[in-house]
Amino acid sequence: MAGCIITIDAMGTQTAIASQIFYAKADYVLVLKGNHPTLYGQVKN
Repeated sequence: MAGCIITIDAMGTQTAIASQIFYAKADYVLVLKGNHPTLYGQVKN
């Protein structure tokens, strides 16, 4: 997957899925929604 850009919805933020994308050396865009207020707030700030 190296050289690919992966876009995926909130399901892609699960550790197992995100790890596969990361270790395959692909670039990625993951969705983070407001229903995880602590993480969302950290990213927003």
